[in-house]
Amino acid sequence: MAVAVRPKLRLKAPALVTARGNYAAVHLLAGLVGLSFVLRATIGWLRATPVYFGDEYLYSSLGRSLAEHGRPLVRGHAADFPALLQPLLTAPVWLVDDVGVAYHLDQTLGALAISLAAVPVYWLARRLDLSAGVALALAVLALALPDLVYASWVVAEPFAYPLALAAIAAAVAALARPTRGAQLAFVALAALAAFARIQFVVLPACFLGAVVIVGLRERRVRAALREQLLPFALFAVPVAVALALGPSRVLAFYGGVVHVHLDPLALVGRSGRNLLVLLYDSGFVLVPGALLGLGLALARPRSRGELAFAAMTALLAVALLLEAGLFGAVEQAQERYLFYVLPLAAIGFALYAARGWPLRLYHALLAGCVVTVAAVVPLAGYAAADEKAHSPSLYGVFRIEQWLGTPGNGSIALALAGTLGVAAVVACSLRPGRASIVALSIAIAFAAGLGAATVIFDHDNSRSVRRAYLPRDPSWVDHAHLGDVTLLRNIAGVRGGAFQELFWNRSVTRLALMPGAPEIDPFNADRVHVADDGSIVAGGRPLTGALLVDEHAVTMEFSGARKVGSAPGYSLYRPDPTPRVSLFFLGRYDDGWLGDRGTIIVWPRPGSTSLHGTLVLELRSPVPLKAATVFFHLPGGRLLHTRVPAGGSATVRLPVCSRGPWATGFRSKMRGFLGDHSVSVKGGVPRFVAGGGCTAPPRPAPVRAGEAA
Repeated sequence: MAVAVRPKLRLKAPALVTARGNYAAVHLLAGLVGLSFVLRATIGWLRATPVYFGDEYLYSSLGRSLAEHGRPLVRGHAADFPALLQPLLTAPVWLVDDVGVAYHLDQTLGALAISLAAVPVYWLARRLDLSAGVALALAVLALALPDLVYASWVVAEPFAYPLALAAIAAAVAALARPTRGAQLAFVALAALAAFARIQFVVLPACFLGAVVIVGLRERRVRAALREQLLPFALFAVPVAVALALGPSRVLAFYGGVVHVHLDPLALVGRSGRNLLVLLYDSGFVLVPGALLGLGLALARPRSRGELAFAAMTALLAVALLLEAGLFGAVEQAQERYLFYVLPLAAIGFALYAARGWPLRLYHALLAGCVVTVAAVVPLAGYAAADEKAHSPSLYGVFRIEQWLGTPGNGSIALALAGTLGVAAVVACSLRPGRASIVALSIAIAFAAGLGAATVIFDHDNSRSVRRAYLPRDPSWVDHAHLGDVTLLRNIAGVRGGAFQELFWNRSVTRLALMPGAPEIDPFNADRVHVADDGSIVAGGRPLTGALLVDEHAVTMEFSGARKVGSAPGYSLYRPDPTPRVSLFFLGRYDDGWLGDRGTIIVWPRPGSTSLHGTLVLELRSPVPLKAATVFFHLPGGRLLHTRVPAGGSATVRLPVCSRGPWATGFRSKMRGFLGDHSVSVKGGVPRFVAGGGCTAPPRPAPVRAGEAA
């Protein structure tokens, strides 16, 4: 009896060890998700304010309106926006009265959602017969990418990322073994991914292509198509509805994509730029092995699941690359569209390594190509100014450049780090067991390091934006308790500043655009003009409520309104009883500096139709600036030259005699930049002194250098 028992124990021992190993790996996976959630939530709560506008304003507005009104609205008007998953899931948090708390709760949900991306990556790796250790390493890499900075943002990516990966995993399962459960799972997950990010409407097409590839490889295309009739039938319903209604109507907010202009040469250039950024974002060292792994899985698959995975990954990568080159800010790198394929590419590398690192010569050649590209095409140009707006990894690149002093040094350091990593992997490939560990470790370290730099840049940028546009209390307009407030945007207003006020202050429910002021987004905004009596008219009716006036490059004064608060570049007015413009000074910044040209307009007081008096303006040329001359173009073609002495000031008196509004233009030589605007001299707020003026000549009155104005 004892002899009979021993073999049975020996036979069960490997299965028992495997089961225990899987059990431990699942616990480690759960711990990884939990750790990522805590880390990402903490990072989010330390972020001072949203900066990725208009998306963060759009998603927060939709969430608020769904919670409060049950409909997707932006500034009180219907928003035809098809990707509503994120606003629906986060809507409850916007019921919290405090905007700051609601913002951080939204970030917390995003941190949880994006951390769950480790689950489909681990599951898919195990489904493809990779070891539990490798699957865990791949899950770590999926959570270490620089793009996970999106967890701190009020955008759809934290929800779309795990859903897209889960949809690919379900597609592989449905292709490997066409069961009804796997097929329904894919249909549901693909629909949710598209509901989060409309770019994933391509998933059904990728699935169809993968079915054909699997069928061709197995020489049974018709049978393969018949096996997938259920998902095809389910996908056919929304496709038929879209064709019946018209794609533009169904896509609504994104309807313009059906009219995109296709330029093949430009598309190739954009795709090259996007692939270069993706190379660094991926951790650099896995790319040669990933290409070989996916190629071998297509050419010599070890299982149907491996073939299905390679087909879905390749088709999705091509589809997303086309989207990034055709839609959105196509002249900039759009990593935002593409980072979803990076965990899949890493799995492709793991499949290559699991084969024992074959085709080492080709791997070395591909590694050489990667290093050459990194050396020949520096990242500095892509990380400059606004070029990096849609690529989180470029945020990290820019921060590294700042640390090292120059863009050139930063690009060289990154290329050198990538080159050394690739060289280490190629050198270790002679010992496949060690090479896999080295490659994954380097990729995780590279991605995590670049991701840390990305987070630091994002936090620094967020703090500087908050200092630039918001007071200590960012919800200062709400706390003034003025009821519904209209944001009056002027011609030279800062778009980001307008979004900051709209995001943090729920009482700002309307946007009005002064003549020449550009729109900030595609949603509702009223064009206004100033009538002869100073009333601000929109749609034939004067604005009568409270006003939040954008004064970044404009100074305005009102009668019938009382100033009750201010923030950098903004003033808040309470109606008393109806706001009327009395002064409009275009070209004067909120810090008192004048641009190189501008306009001053004065309106009669309420109850009067004429102006008789003098407009007094004080000009100053601060040390160390030299003397300057300011030219005023008065009505009737008269020209006044006013010289402002170096380190001194001058008082200008302009005669005003007019029926209705009176205007004058000014110009001066540009003498430098402060921030992003050019400046000439400093100027006070003009004062209108009633009485006389009609016959008095214009008089500049210079003051000696050093005297106060």
